[in-house]
Amino acid sequence: MQLTMLGRFIATTFLFLTSMVQAMEVSDVVGEEALEALRGQTILLAGATGNNGSAVLRQLGELGLNPRAMSRNIAKAREKFGDTYEWVQADVTDPASLSKVMQDVDVVISAVATMMPFGGNRPEKVDYEGIVNLVNAAKAAGARRIVLITSSHSGNEDHFFNWFGNMMIWKGRGEQAAIESGLEYVIIGPAAIEFEPGGQQAIRLEPRADYERGQMIKVGDLASVVIAAAALPEAANRLFSVYNADTPAVAGWQSQFADMPAR
Repeated sequence: MQLTMLGRFIATTFLFLTSMVQAMEVSDVVGEEALEALRGQTILLAGATGNNGSAVLRQLGELGLNPRAMSRNIAKAREKFGDTYEWVQADVTDPASLSKVMQDVDVVISAVATMMPFGGNRPEKVDYEGIVNLVNAAKAAGARRIVLITSSHSGNEDHFFNWFGNMMIWKGRGEQAAIESGLEYVIIGPAAIEFEPGGQQAIRLEPRADYERGQMIKVGDLASVVIAAAALPEAANRLFSVYNADTPAVAGWQSQFADMPAR
């Protein structure tokens, strides 16, 4: 349904006002409870150089959590992101490479994704088989939790992204592999992503079935949700979508984890 002129005016006014408000600090958005739970934990971040993964990487670094950042080409990763992080070279499509980087890992965060419709990096190989490989390596290493950034449309057989190698179908099957793994899992399907910092608008979680076209999430807020989901007990075994509401950011949004469904 299209917005009325009044609705457009209200939305535009809100966005103008929030742009003038000082953003919450990342540590306040993530929350002290989550930070305390993650301190001393070894976090493997797969897909650390992608759009979503790099936002998670920067926040983890800013929070002093020092992730183990995984890339297929660590020389290029260091050139782009610097030597601040512990870079490890591995590829989700190569199971042998994963076992080498999983030692002592407590939590795995996957920001792995592909837009290649064919070839060795097509969705079947990355979004399904790659997640299966990641899950198996995490289990073998004794990790306790895996957090997947996927899509609000995962598993949707009618979505137009299936024109790109059945992307949503394979994403859905990758999610199912995590659900059936025996690991604690958190599956986050973001709304459409704006590649901007977070901390200004409220974070809302919702069951995937309630996702509505037009919802948006700042990548900075998505990263904060991912980090909190990696830590908090109430986030375990939940599957949901996430978006920004048209209200100012507030602390305590993490209480919504407990209301999200398990699959």
